[in-house]
Amino acid sequence: MIAALAAAVTGPRGRWVTIAAWVAIGIGGYVARSHIGEVTAAGQSSFLPKGAESIQAIEVLDGAAALGGATNPSGGGVPTTAAESNAEEVPAVIVFDREGGLTHDDLNAIGKLGRGLEGLGITGATPIVDPFAAATGRPLGAIADYAHGVGPISKDREAALLVLALNAADHGAIRNGVTAMRDYLAAHAVPGLHAYVTGPAGIAADLDQVADEAGRTLLIATLGLVLLLLLLVYRAPLLALLPLLAVGAAYTVAIGIAYLVIKAGWIVVNSEGTFLLLVLVFGAGTDYSLLLVHRYREELQSGSPAEVALPTALRESVRPIASSGGTVIAAMLVLLVADLQSTHWLGPILAIGIAVMVCSAFTLLPALLAVLGERAFWPAAGAARREGPSRWDGVAGFVRRRSRPIIGAVIVGLLVLAAGNLVHHGTIGFGQGETKPTNSSEGTEVLNEHFPPGLASPLTAVVPVDEAARVARAMGGLDSVRLAIPVPADGKLESAVVVVILAGNPYSGEAAEAVEKVRERLHKVSPDGLLGGLPAENWDVEQTNGRDTRLIVPLVLIVVGLILAAVLRAIAAPLYLMATVVLSFAATLGLSTFAFSQLAGEGVTFDLTLLAFLFLVALGVDYNIFLMTRVREEARLRGTREGTMRALVATGGVVTGAGLILAGTFATLCLLPLEELIQIGATVAAGVLLDTFVVRALLIPAITYRLGDRAWWPSRAGGPTS
Repeated sequence: MIAALAAAVTGPRGRWVTIAAWVAIGIGGYVARSHIGEVTAAGQSSFLPKGAESIQAIEVLDGAAALGGATNPSGGGVPTTAAESNAEEVPAVIVFDREGGLTHDDLNAIGKLGRGLEGLGITGATPIVDPFAAATGRPLGAIADYAHGVGPISKDREAALLVLALNAADHGAIRNGVTAMRDYLAAHAVPGLHAYVTGPAGIAADLDQVADEAGRTLLIATLGLVLLLLLLVYRAPLLALLPLLAVGAAYTVAIGIAYLVIKAGWIVVNSEGTFLLLVLVFGAGTDYSLLLVHRYREELQSGSPAEVALPTALRESVRPIASSGGTVIAAMLVLLVADLQSTHWLGPILAIGIAVMVCSAFTLLPALLAVLGERAFWPAAGAARREGPSRWDGVAGFVRRRSRPIIGAVIVGLLVLAAGNLVHHGTIGFGQGETKPTNSSEGTEVLNEHFPPGLASPLTAVVPVDEAARVARAMGGLDSVRLAIPVPADGKLESAVVVVILAGNPYSGEAAEAVEKVRERLHKVSPDGLLGGLPAENWDVEQTNGRDTRLIVPLVLIVVGLILAAVLRAIAAPLYLMATVVLSFAATLGLSTFAFSQLAGEGVTFDLTLLAFLFLVALGVDYNIFLMTRVREEARLRGTREGTMRALVATGGVVTGAGLILAGTFATLCLLPLEELIQIGATVAAGVLLDTFVVRALLIPAITYRLGDRAWWPSRAGGPTS
């Protein structure tokens, strides 16, 4: 079957049919890609499992709203109608400030702006809390009349705020609503009075905008970097372009498929998932392309004509590429066991990308190579030209002479780096991590300067009506709580709400951790109480991710280990290969954790461990498969020890080039103004480089050389005795 595939896609007619088919589906994918931002999800509560307490709180409030008369705590005590039930209401906080203090005219102007904003009829918006309108009586009624220094006007009278909420369940409502508010405020600006739209809705809208800009930046940077590295590897313009065309077509088709399945409502994916799809397809796809081209060049150098060399190279490359791709796909599909939906659905999207890329490597790339033949290697004098001893002969000689010291030194070095995992560090939650100023971040700074920071995003305790006052007193006694306010509710309802304003930044890792203590106190006072709000969602996301990580890590190791055992037809080699991959990952994570927390003084993104593990293990095993399948092939002829040295020389250049390109593609994430993606990109890039230049180039060959034919236990290498 493989021979038939090779003949079909490289034949005189089949090559053109293959190219035409990819062009047709690629155009469809390109059209779909332009709309991917319209279907990616916003609002993290949509990713939490139904059992999360913060989600249960939302469901209780929605159920009460459906009965008519529940109160929307997210919007600052605004009545929610039955028409707004089943809504995830996200607060938008509009902050005004004037240096030197607000004037009476400013307050009147703010009141008019509030009425004007409400008159816009923004989709999914609750009525605005406008304490400055003439009909409003005391600020915020009797709910928060400067209690403990909290009110709609700051104590220094330099800042004021309005509040409303937007329905995140209505796709596009947050970004469109915040944009409409900012446009209105800009069109009706009062000289000297600054206005910002912040709070969870403002932050989410800015993150959405940043994601759009980051997507374009990431695509351009990735294309440019991969092209540059391919030119450096091949020093042949056409040969550099062909893998890029194959990978680009695969990404376009994959993102098109992703759009269709998201649009159909089968899965839910956020912008981070589409970014990771881009770097994974370009990184891993270029690796597969390099392997095929390298094998093609080897066949040409052996004297085979192009029409024979290409089908042969394709046949010989199918096993390692299919095994590597299958390993990555299997590892990604393990994510389906995750409870956190952003992780759960990330797996299928990435698996689709790799599957499409493997198809491209087996069809489109060979067809393009068949069209160009040896002209692909221009301006080289000829692809069949043999080269003299390479630097990898020197590396192989070094491993042969110093295998024991290499094993000891590398393992000790990796263990030292892994010690970085022992340092204490905070986490980055929703609302943090933007590395460039935005309207919402500037507004948050103003709000934090003049108001309790927690006012921007309060916690909401949903409790029985007769327990609300007692819960408010208990919450107010916590050091982490600035103010707890029972919100008046319709007497017909069974539940009431207590708004809990934290003393610190509600988006910080410390606030998420404070949720645990607040919940403990709530459950003691009101056993049936539920704690919701954005800080609670951050905490639930971290806890769910932690449980997912503890489940997914061993499952991925088992799945990948079984695949390695099947590919290599051995048990010993897969065991030490997996051990080196895990050690390499631990060293990389330790280095990154130490750098981010101790050197940069930042928190660590909550999903760094899981995503870094997934990519480094799945992609690290890729390189092990490339190397060890060649070792097995050479061992049949020369014995394992000599076969290891031959395989290291034969694959050293191509795997190192592939590692540089893969690390480079993930490093492009560092160009984005989002700390979470910067940390993931930097960690995976560092791990790939460590694996490429130390683990795969030195440690694994040294271990295999020392073990000899015992590496294939319980099977035999089939070659001369080592």
